[in-house]
Amino acid sequence: MRTIQPERNYLTRLLSSAIDGMQPQNPPENLDWGKLYALATHHSVSNMACYGIEKLDSAGKPPQEVLMKFQSDQKKAVAKEATQHITVEQVLKTFEENRIACMPLKGYLIKYLYPKPDMRLMADVDILFKDEQTEQMEKLLLGLGFVLEHKGGKHDNYFKTPFIKLEMHRMLMPEDSPSSDYFNKVWDRAGLKAGCQYTYQLSHEDFFVYIMMHLTKHYANGGTGIRSIMDIWLYNTRYRSEMDWDYIETELEKIKLREFAENILGLGEVWFGNADSNALYDEMTDFIFCSGVYGTKRNAAASSMNTYAGKNIPFWLMKLRYYLKLFFPGPEHMKILYPFLGKLSFLMPVCWVLRGGKCLLFKCEHTFQVINNVRSISEKDVVRIRNLHEKAGLLK
Repeated sequence: MRTIQPERNYLTRLLSSAIDGMQPQNPPENLDWGKLYALATHHSVSNMACYGIEKLDSAGKPPQEVLMKFQSDQKKAVAKEATQHITVEQVLKTFEENRIACMPLKGYLIKYLYPKPDMRLMADVDILFKDEQTEQMEKLLLGLGFVLEHKGGKHDNYFKTPFIKLEMHRMLMPEDSPSSDYFNKVWDRAGLKAGCQYTYQLSHEDFFVYIMMHLTKHYANGGTGIRSIMDIWLYNTRYRSEMDWDYIETELEKIKLREFAENILGLGEVWFGNADSNALYDEMTDFIFCSGVYGTKRNAAASSMNTYAGKNIPFWLMKLRYYLKLFFPGPEHMKILYPFLGKLSFLMPVCWVLRGGKCLLFKCEHTFQVINNVRSISEKDVVRIRNLHEKAGLLK
């Protein structure tokens, strides 16, 4: 990692220390702890970095005011994880008792690969369910004290005080995703969790393919965060010797992700293992560190221009197509905002007008910020990200 700033490099060392339990080397003299804390917070890993900081000797620790910020984030994460765990286990137990088929996803399973589950902080908990059980599921969650914040589309959103957010997914990928056919047959691939009759899980191989696809979605649409690379690296480290790699490579090839997956695994070894970097990994590192947990709006726009518009058209037309996509979203997105469109699709133009009016009335500043982000993107920005994605194995 030759070309990155010391704060980026040292943050990965602190995270590695939290994982392997080894004492990290003291930071370089030119390290700015304030910048490192801001970077860690931007990527939602400040709580985990604190575990690495605790292993430093007194000469290596950050100034007291910065150290207190790390410690505060760590304490909040411990409390949040404990509350999440108790609440979600109650939800899964209730589903099992009431014959609701479900499958916990992503972070709720991956967090147990970390030395302590609170290291893997989650904004929300994702659970897959069967659409035909929506009404039963809703009644049970309301009975457990959840509030339904949104219903319809790809997932329903529930909230319970103080900070429990559930995303109840009907499908793993939107219907307009290139991988929807593959991932929306997930129930055929799943098996029952040991000791359960209605709680399902994927095989290690299929779960690996799923989390790689999930990472890819965020990476290709604006960038992903440090945590996603760490998740993949930990999962691979834990199950590598147990997984059928011929099967995994075949499945990744079907969804055109084999080369990209190899590069993500390689990047993880650079950050958290002992592998040497190269020019591609340095460039991917810059792209990821300039993103947050789920990327940036500017990167998202530039990436989407490549993904949705293609590369063999003039830049002005590429940008026009993106504006049209921005102002007139497709049916999948609009059904999330207006569920009745599932049955009354002819009202789509009316809903576009309603959405535009709401954006101008209630999200005026954000709306114009998005427009300005797109307007500020140059052809050079688009080409730069396109070239990076092609070298990394995307846009194949």
